[in-house]
Amino acid sequence: MTPETPGLWARVFVRALVVVAAGVMALGFLGPGEGLLIAGLTTLTYVLMWLRGRTPGVPEPRRAPEPGGGEPGAG
Repeated sequence: MTPETPGLWARVFVRALVVVAAGVMALGFLGPGEGLLIAGLTTLTYVLMWLRGRTPGVPEPRRAPEPGGGEPGAG
């Protein structure tokens, strides 16, 4: 992903909101230490997923074919 990728900043913003929401929920249910742990683990998950996509030699997961057997958007 480069800064010019369409929708990049929207995805970053949404992921940041998810991290904050997870941390706040854990803070309310479990306490401050656990809230930080959950927020940190959520952030780490996003970073690892991003790194997996940048690693050469790791194929992207295959998607199921579109219903009808055609190419997406064709027809």
